[in-house]
Amino acid sequence: MKRFSKVLVYSILVAMLAMATSITFAQDEEGPDTGSGDPIIAPNLGNDISTLNPILSSDGSSNTVIANILPTLIAISPETLSYEPGAAGGIVTDFTVSDDGLVYTMNLRDDWAWSDGTPITAADYVYSFEAIASGETTTSLTYVLDDVANVEALDDFTLEITTNSPSCEALDNITAIPVVPSHVYQEWFPTFADMNESPRNLGVQPATADAWEFRNFRPGEQVTLTADADYPDAFTGNVIPEGWVFRNVANQQLIVEEFLSENLSYIGSVPSDRKDEIRALGDEGLAQVYETPATSVRFIALNTADPSNPQAGLDEDGNAIDQGFHPILGDVRVRQAMMHGLDWEEANQAVFNGEGIQLASHWLPTGFAYDPDLPFYEFDLEMADALLTEAGFTDSDGDGIRECNGCLYGEEGAPMTLDFVTNAGNTENEALGVLLQDQWGAIGIDLDFQAIDFGVLVDTLLSQTYDMVMIFWGFGFPSGPTGDIVTTFGPQNDVPEGGFNTTSTNIPRLNELTTQGNDPAQTNGCDIATRAEIYGEAYQILRDEVPWIWVSTSIVTAAGQPYIENWDPRPGVGLAWNDDSWIIDRAGFEAQSR
Repeated sequence: MKRFSKVLVYSILVAMLAMATSITFAQDEEGPDTGSGDPIIAPNLGNDISTLNPILSSDGSSNTVIANILPTLIAISPETLSYEPGAAGGIVTDFTVSDDGLVYTMNLRDDWAWSDGTPITAADYVYSFEAIASGETTTSLTYVLDDVANVEALDDFTLEITTNSPSCEALDNITAIPVVPSHVYQEWFPTFADMNESPRNLGVQPATADAWEFRNFRPGEQVTLTADADYPDAFTGNVIPEGWVFRNVANQQLIVEEFLSENLSYIGSVPSDRKDEIRALGDEGLAQVYETPATSVRFIALNTADPSNPQAGLDEDGNAIDQGFHPILGDVRVRQAMMHGLDWEEANQAVFNGEGIQLASHWLPTGFAYDPDLPFYEFDLEMADALLTEAGFTDSDGDGIRECNGCLYGEEGAPMTLDFVTNAGNTENEALGVLLQDQWGAIGIDLDFQAIDFGVLVDTLLSQTYDMVMIFWGFGFPSGPTGDIVTTFGPQNDVPEGGFNTTSTNIPRLNELTTQGNDPAQTNGCDIATRAEIYGEAYQILRDEVPWIWVSTSIVTAAGQPYIENWDPRPGVGLAWNDDSWIIDRAGFEAQSR
């Protein structure tokens, strides 16, 4: 295709998206404040949401919409950045913990109802817990059962939550259980299993409760929400924007162009090669720019078990199940060789414009247990070669691709070829995948790299039938190291189609450390320094075993249109924590600027 044809096609795409921005909302008749502002147009990178059911949701796009239409048990205070009863969006007013640290008694507010008028009660939380604990749902929330043993509604507005043992991070798992309109779900789903493939999960949602009410989902285009005039926790007393639209945009570069064309209200994460451009707009007063450490990491999951026969990590009695080994990645020496064959500096300059932050293990540099002295793997092709040769992978036929010649788990003579997938539309991931093809090709590993639909990617990861998947992991906030490690590497969360331990990791010493680091009795009452020392050993184990390749984190550059009033991004709670108070008046801003 000639260059002018590419420009033409691109212009048509922009024009189509611009036309789709024209959305008509009915004005609220009760007064000028509720729904009086222009709608928020938020970008959704490339792919449709997969569900509006929080019990089933495991992808960021779906969770973003869900967070805008459903309440949470205990919300995070934007001031203290900790769980705070009474904070906006939460249903708990106060709680107590028993002397033995096992029982949490929570009192709920009685002034909030679902959009169909049904009161929000303790039953709405109990239903979610029972759905997760039933074993009938394809949920990825089974990790909450690590802490939560039982949930009971003492009455409509009192919950009693019993934990398995005293835990420094119990609230992380307790609050991860969603609050859903149980009266609707019970009618829709006679059994918990009925929700798994139900089209109702993406249809009209008759009962929501947050700043926004569900209006419609147009596959391939957008999700549209409208202002909820009855939302009791609006920061200014009313939800000011008339709606919230989650618009599909094909890739990161197009998101920037759409923002520059004023067809998006904000960008959550500017790609590295466009940051200087956006920063310059901020200096000129043409954008509101915000930068903060990322709360996510880009990683490559390496499947260590037999991908042709995925098995759960544990049986019903908690005993380890024989899962077999991946024919190539099951040998830790191969995984370590890949680390030595990764030229981080080249990747950082070529893909991340020099703005990436290298990681050595499963943490964020902002976490309390971060150890800056844990060494990175050195780029060392000789070491990579030695490890692969020792593991029985050599290039006997001289074609540049190693074969199994005495390897532990593969078929003799089978080439060292791996499928490697990431999500289409993330231009940095796509560029990194191509670069890694070259870098690991230099040590004799053949990668079949593809960028695929995000929903398919998530399904592939959770199915445990993959070789290598590159994606992002978002760390909860606030969150603790035990939860972050156990959720992704604990054998109890190795559940095909459900759990997040998709690499089938089961390391006894790591399991011991995460239990110890979460136990008040073994950490001087959850003392931070004591816990950090324990997790230091855990992170060393993960660094050495390489179930994931932690590629990078970053400083996130975000930007809002200059005419958004009350734009107030904050660490931890993010860009849109107060979006119900945003005043978006492009016409007024432009008139004032003339």
